[in-house]
Amino acid sequence: PSRDEVLALRHQFVSPGVITYYKEPLMIVEGHMQYVWDEQGTRYLDAFAGIVTVSVGHCHPKVAQRVREQTGRLQHTTTIYLHPTIAQFAQKLASVMPEGLTLSYFTNSGSEANEIAILSSREYTGNTDVI
Repeated sequence: PSRDEVLALRHQFVSPGVITYYKEPLMIVEGHMQYVWDEQGTRYLDAFAGIVTVSVGHCHPKVAQRVREQTGRLQHTTTIYLHPTIAQFAQKLASVMPEGLTLSYFTNSGSEANEIAILSSREYTGNTDVI
């Protein structure tokens, strides 16, 4: 769809709380490494990034290949079932953390991570205040 069609769809079906930061928002349709392109083919250096792309760039070839490999075997499973990757990743994290920090709790987003950090702190300390 065109940029105008996308804007019309957003106005009709997306809450106004989902904002864009610009009077004339960019319509990004492609990304590779540190660059993104709009629907007109204009290239931009992505200094904003977003979840996941912050550390590796858009469509990083090694990451994209590993995603293809994994989704070819198993796209998703809940953590109530065993899968070696979560335990192996937790072990790798523990190996580089300070002494005593050996357990990991994985979340889906920064918001969930903040929530579990607050809940864990409250449970451990018995305090409910957050500074």
